[in-house]
Amino acid sequence: MITTKKVSILKDSLIYKFPSDYSDSFECNFASSKEIKADDVQIAFWSAKPIWINWLFKLRNLLVKPFKLDSNVDSHSEDLKNAIRTGKPHAGISIPAKSENETVLQVDDKHLTFYVSVQIKDKDKNSRCIIVSTLVCYHNTMGKCYFAIICPFHKIIVRNILKYVVKKHYSE
Repeated sequence: MITTKKVSILKDSLIYKFPSDYSDSFECNFASSKEIKADDVQIAFWSAKPIWINWLFKLRNLLVKPFKLDSNVDSHSEDLKNAIRTGKPHAGISIPAKSENETVLQVDDKHLTFYVSVQIKDKDKNSRCIIVSTLVCYHNTMGKCYFAIICPFHKIIVRNILKYVVKKHYSE
């Protein structure tokens, strides 16, 4: 059985040290004996989404275009995958911290910076936990207003993508 729940950001997480105006963290516990790498989950998180979430992102991109907000991560880009694996920056995306069990992605624009951490915890040989944490740092009022509008959707989307990625790639 796959369960997700809201949790506090772990103090041993690489993302814990970054500045933020907003933070949240969700964990997904599931049965699996598969080897799971944080880079692979981070890539899947940005590229394997339920269709209804893709539609929400397209709608968001249309709505924010007049305000010159650019929070669209090119999820199908080989460059994005390469940036996550190698840590080399690509188009406003960087990997500011990385370990064997965690990858932190950073996206910057003129209104805000957000960080997404994927952390893997092995509970035992047949049980895994993936923790996705988000930090947002506002640069101005537009960033704060934008995130205030999308925050309720953000929480739903993160939980659902996390569960979707686990079901599709990792659970047994």
